[in-house]
Amino acid sequence: MRVLGVGHCTLDQFSVVERFPEADTKTEMSQFSVQGGGSAATAMVALSRWSTAAGFIGKVGDDDRGEQIVRTIRDEGVNTDHVVRQAGGISQLSFIVVEAATSKKQTYWTRGTVERLNVDEVDPSVLEGVEVLLVDGTHVDAEIALMRAASEYGVKVVLDASATHPRINEAVALCDYLVASERFASQFAGVGQLKNLCDALLERGPETVIVTLGDEGCVGMNSSDRKMVRQSAFEVDVTDRTGAGDVFHGGVVYGVLQGWDLETTITFANVAAGLTCNGIGGRGAIPSLDEISEHS
Repeated sequence: MRVLGVGHCTLDQFSVVERFPEADTKTEMSQFSVQGGGSAATAMVALSRWSTAAGFIGKVGDDDRGEQIVRTIRDEGVNTDHVVRQAGGISQLSFIVVEAATSKKQTYWTRGTVERLNVDEVDPSVLEGVEVLLVDGTHVDAEIALMRAASEYGVKVVLDASATHPRINEAVALCDYLVASERFASQFAGVGQLKNLCDALLERGPETVIVTLGDEGCVGMNSSDRKMVRQSAFEVDVTDRTGAGDVFHGGVVYGVLQGWDLETTITFANVAAGLTCNGIGGRGAIPSLDEISEHS
């Protein structure tokens, strides 16, 4: 494995309707799809499709759904040897309804009974030979333990930060690349203007910060020059935004592996994320490298 993702995995069931129905009414679905989901898992699937040897560690129940979740990752060529199966666990599930007329969605989900990964369920030696570790904050204790071990193995760490938790300061300090939503970044750093925000995040420890701005694209900054790079969102006719952020993270990891500069990396990630919105679900329209190159 050149890259290892640790975090959330689930089973996503998608339906598309023309309009969201009112309460106590019925409406016919125009499309239905079942796919694997989860931020770190989908990022690894994207990387595997881009001919990158990837592995994933997460946790599922030992039920049929858990096996289906793992299969949606393994069948994409991602190593799932270290996925943990909780005895007697009921696996996680999401049901997502997309309104075709507006591309808005409603998400219904259950965590089942699956617990977070324990530190002792992940052996740090799994990092042997890995170049980049991506963590998404789902299994905080286990992820931070791996982040600490990463420096011993010479592994770069990318942190997908979208929500705060009691150990978030520690996680941010341990990562090399912080990819954060604007909401998280503002809550965490407590400053407003984007350049000041990036400066404040860099002071917390990362070498590089990237702040995603939704429909307005993203900004990024390296600690070496403190020059803010801004990238507009890649415009597409949106069908479904599910998974766009996950593919963006995969794109950032791909750029790190290629040794690209920050501007090239976020351009690639933006285009990949935008093209993903052309289809239903997080994995239904992950673009190929050729498709991304056409628009980069």
